[in-house]
Amino acid sequence: MVFIPESGSAPEVVIVVKGEKPVLVVEGEVIVGGWQNRTINISLLLEAGKEHRIPVSCIERRRWGPRRVHRPSVPTVDERDERIAFSVAEYAAHSRLRRKKTESVAMQFLMTNRPISDQREVWQEVIEELKAAEVASVTEDATAFYEHHRTSIDDLLKPIATVRNQVGAIVGIGQSIVGLEVFDHPETWQILGNKVLYGYAAEALEFLWRHRFSERVSYNEAMAFRDMVAAVLERATVKPAPVGMGEHHLLDGTVSGFALVHGGKVRHLFAFPESRRW
Repeated sequence: MVFIPESGSAPEVVIVVKGEKPVLVVEGEVIVGGWQNRTINISLLLEAGKEHRIPVSCIERRRWGPRRVHRPSVPTVDERDERIAFSVAEYAAHSRLRRKKTESVAMQFLMTNRPISDQREVWQEVIEELKAAEVASVTEDATAFYEHHRTSIDDLLKPIATVRNQVGAIVGIGQSIVGLEVFDHPETWQILGNKVLYGYAAEALEFLWRHRFSERVSYNEAMAFRDMVAAVLERATVKPAPVGMGEHHLLDGTVSGFALVHGGKVRHLFAFPESRRW
């Protein structure tokens, strides 16, 4: 999979899938570089050998141009391309940002068939993240939070071990369930699980600064939430994927989120409570 260098369109980036197999890109993944850092709006299964324009949101409000690279001479054409190229970060976006973004994306997808976010709401969430973390960023860049607190986030993740045949997780912070993530195969979780959990650990770190963990989500509460997601999924609104293969099942009601389904399999399910009562 190769990202085409920045084209100057803020709400989308272009990916060319090389090789012979489809590629899964996951909602919340962070793309750094270009003229702004972005995050993917909704999970997509992209066909091999094709160019795809995928919907994204900006997470770096005050930059619209290549990053400054200090070199002793005028940059070559290749160096200019490097300055506007993209790469995928090792972490997913802050999980609270993902929830807020997904709410507006799902609404727009239902109304307009375009999975676009409320960009102002995304920027406001980034500002609040940086403020809570006491991280200064001239360009209001969400990745500054993750890079600044990488060691603390890694420490939170170290005790979490993957179990045999694991394909996902129900995540609780304090007394609240904040998300459920499911993939199609244990190998997919092995590749993407730590990246996804990074975003939840970032939210947990922020929670720790403000609160003490007096109680935790119980096993029974977690199973009840799983059953609720399954019930909402059965009556979800189904929309063809805007890019790539499969279809999206949009969750609405007591649970929000989406499931990307292809070939009768859930490739990625992201769900979260409509309220914080969990």
